[in-house]
Amino acid sequence: AFLASALTAYVGFGGALIMVPLYTFLFGPINAIAITTMCSLVSLSPIVLKLIKKIEWTQLLPLSVGIIVSNILGIVFLTSADPTIVSLGIGVFVLASGFILMSNFSYKGPRGPGVSAIVGLICGSVMGGFGVPSGPILVVYFLAAPISVITQRANILFPIWLMCLVTSVSLWANDVVEQETLFRALFILPFSIAGASLGSYIFKKAPVSWFKAVANWLLIAIGTSLLLKHLIGLY
Repeated sequence: AFLASALTAYVGFGGALIMVPLYTFLFGPINAIAITTMCSLVSLSPIVLKLIKKIEWTQLLPLSVGIIVSNILGIVFLTSADPTIVSLGIGVFVLASGFILMSNFSYKGPRGPGVSAIVGLICGSVMGGFGVPSGPILVVYFLAAPISVITQRANILFPIWLMCLVTSVSLWANDVVEQETLFRALFILPFSIAGASLGSYIFKKAPVSWFKAVANWLLIAIGTSLLLKHLIGLY
């Protein structure tokens, strides 16, 4: 939790992509998603508040609407699907994310409100259906945008924070968060907050290029592990 939060605060995304699959090994997908979203929501809030003035709202408003709508609908699938299917989906998305980020692919097409809303619908669907914030999709969308690095980071972090908020509230509303899960989240939360503080500090001091490479390979390793676990379970 400490290292994952530091990664998110430092690079702008990726921490939950590490926390969710690793906690899935320990607690199952629903509990892993609940713990990760609650901890991420609290630890990222101070950072998001500081970046709020840097957000490009013409892009983020339609994107946020798309996220909220599809995220809530996706939770219906998440809370009713077979946990093994959810685990498989998490593994596939995390593995694909690692390869996408390593390729440095970026979207260079139109960026109107309609396109932003579609990106939000895709992000919210992935988050709602499988509980992993779609940071890589946001990176692909904003990487080539004609905006500053700080605005890029703000445009990526805010939707991730929003997805964690909507998912946490939806899981509580669907009464699938166990008391034991809440206690685990409260235990883990201080480490998430400390990690986020460290990541914000390092962001001001050190380049992120080498750290991104390590994180991308880590995503590939974790995604592969989840897929192998699923295949072993089948046989």
